Amino acid sequence: MKLHSGWLAAGLLLFAVLACNVSKNTYIDQINMAKDENGEPGESATSFAPDEHTVHCVITLNKAKAGTKVKFTWIGVDVEGMTKNDEIKSIDYSTNSFENKVHAHLTLPKDWPKGKYKVEVYINNALDKTISYTVE
Repeated sequence: MKLHSGWLAAGLLLFAVLACNVSKNTYIDQINMAKDENGEPGESATSFAPDEHTVHCVITLNKAKAGTKVKFTWIGVDVEGMTKNDEIKSIDYSTNSFENKVHAHLTLPKDWPKGKYKVEVYINNALDKTISYTVE
């Protein structure tokens, strides 16, 4: 049986594309929002009261190694008095050796405006996970 070289090349190209898509790195195993408990993440939550001035975003990494760049970006998706999808703040962090649990927090000096928010978490400059929460 003789294979045409064009079909063989197309098959190899398709295989390479599929292999690249399957091997995309996802570094975050778990992500959740948490209430503040004396400056540390406490109980997991998806909804916060306006007077809960500090909210935490906690991630668990599956590939813990020193120097992994983590960026937490808080966004007001649909919030009273804000433009839709307005970035509130970003926090950058680099992990230490064997550090697989990382968290960042955002504290507002006044009450949170009611609405829908999200936190985008980037690993090594690529968006890895997003989590949503509300302030009611």
